[in-house]
Amino acid sequence: MSVRFFIIFTLLCCLLSAEMSGHPEANVVTKTDSTPQSTRRKLARLLRQTITVQPRDRAAERIAAQQDREYFERYSGRTINSIRIVRRNVFDSTTQVWGEKKVNALHRMSQERTIRRDIFIHPGDTLNPLLIKNNRQLIRSRDYISKVDVEVVPLAEDTMKVDLIIYTQDRWSIGVDLHAESNADTYFELYDDNLLGWGNSLNIKTYFNWKTWAYGGNLFEFATPNLWGSFFAGRIIAGKGFNESDFGAEIKKDFIRPTDYMVGAYGYYRKEPINSYTEELDFNTTYTKVGVWGGKSFYMPNMRNSVFFTGHYHMVSYDERPYVDIETNPYFHNEHSLLFSVGLYREQFRTSSLIYGYGVDEDIAYGYQFALYGGRTWGEFRNRWYTGGMFHAGHFTSIGYLRWGIGLGSHINPDGRFYRTTLISDLNWFSNLLGNGRYRVRQFVDLNFTRGWNRLKGYYEYIGFDDHAEIRGLQETIYGTHRLVLNSETVCFTPWNFKGFRFALYGFADMGVLGYDGNLFKNSFYSTLGIGVRIKNEHLIFRTINIRLGIALGKNGWLGMQYFNISTEDKRQPLRFIPEKATAIDYNADRDYGTWN
Repeated sequence: MSVRFFIIFTLLCCLLSAEMSGHPEANVVTKTDSTPQSTRRKLARLLRQTITVQPRDRAAERIAAQQDREYFERYSGRTINSIRIVRRNVFDSTTQVWGEKKVNALHRMSQERTIRRDIFIHPGDTLNPLLIKNNRQLIRSRDYISKVDVEVVPLAEDTMKVDLIIYTQDRWSIGVDLHAESNADTYFELYDDNLLGWGNSLNIKTYFNWKTWAYGGNLFEFATPNLWGSFFAGRIIAGKGFNESDFGAEIKKDFIRPTDYMVGAYGYYRKEPINSYTEELDFNTTYTKVGVWGGKSFYMPNMRNSVFFTGHYHMVSYDERPYVDIETNPYFHNEHSLLFSVGLYREQFRTSSLIYGYGVDEDIAYGYQFALYGGRTWGEFRNRWYTGGMFHAGHFTSIGYLRWGIGLGSHINPDGRFYRTTLISDLNWFSNLLGNGRYRVRQFVDLNFTRGWNRLKGYYEYIGFDDHAEIRGLQETIYGTHRLVLNSETVCFTPWNFKGFRFALYGFADMGVLGYDGNLFKNSFYSTLGIGVRIKNEHLIFRTINIRLGIALGKNGWLGMQYFNISTEDKRQPLRFIPEKATAIDYNADRDYGTWN
């Protein structure tokens, strides 16, 4: 069980509400009609606004997207004469709210060079609408930026030249968090995602036990999203917290344009306790991981997509681990891997709002990616081949946004037999925005199907309900090789606005089956139902506050459940179609092949 303590949230609410005492309106008593008939009319109106949901004009978002596209296409082919940047503070400079004025005064605005280094379009280039929107999305994706707009201004003296004006608005970038486990191990976290306005982030965690006040150590992490305008991102981490230690560094550059290259390298040492073993054994692991990767993409105008090639070398060596042999705990085998991928992809963006955010512009990717994988692994017990493939696509439909994907991967023994085979399929859908009043509603549905064949014995050869396919709040220890999870969530974005903090009410129903039987419906059934509220201020970097109530049910009745939960959560990130380094399709490919989390 974990809880989060919202110090900054409480202090900031007090700070912002303090200005009410100076407002005459706060002390004015307004005479209202308090007759029972008037009260009934107000209540009926509130219920209609809250409950009544009418389908929105399905063409509304398509028209907005078309207008955005046509705006830039109007100037397609013209020469960019200059690029000007207009920076804005966290809150409007004309605000009269005392708390907002204080935040603006204390905030260190993003440096102009910080914004400019994220611009890959230059004066003298020909205006390309696709690149303009991709560059806008890149700047908007920075955690310290809340809003980005691009304006095109034709030159009066030369109609074939235009000036670009990029408007940005900052977020307050400093935050704190406090996380406590049930055994009283706690860490206090202080972070700044826009250090001195340079766009770099610094995160410091201090560990202690709140019962004994024993000091557990410190962990420092520094990251830069764009090193000297090269579009290389870098990260350094060092420190320890109780039984965990992390020391490492990573540098990488991803695909950001249709024709581009990617490259990266990482090396790190980690010690971590494992407390979710299927045989109910806890142990420590200590290991070193090293990896390098690279890739190239080429845009094909006639097909309007890009072809890409990637390669990835990865090495892992364990110093401390559980028992291993040729058939047991392959996750902990020392090995070297070399994987390659080749495929096609296309990615574009549509701007919308009230999806994962609370009123800010959001870039939702649509397009597709198809890839084939292959490679070789040299292990301490055996050498083997790997092969696989995946396809996923997303597009806007008349009933909302739909994304689906499927991936199949398998290791191959020297005798040619397939083993540790995994099939993963996902479907993600959210509806158009519903409701014409102040209360707007979206429906979200996520479906995950995972199946394994010829799995071995030990850690990560079985799966549970994890972050990839979670049943929220469930507190049961369940494992299997076949899993189906359906997550359904109805979100009501309310008009409630307390000093910039916005509220979204939601109800959820998560259902899943998990077990070892190839017939999914012969396995055990689990479900949780509940309601909750999320609170977020898009002007501030603080994580979303989530308060949740729920119950858990199975085919035999009540199940173990975290009935009440208060936590913070990172805002859910839209899924992308940009290829990454070649990794195996497995129950958890990130852990198997070295993505540093």
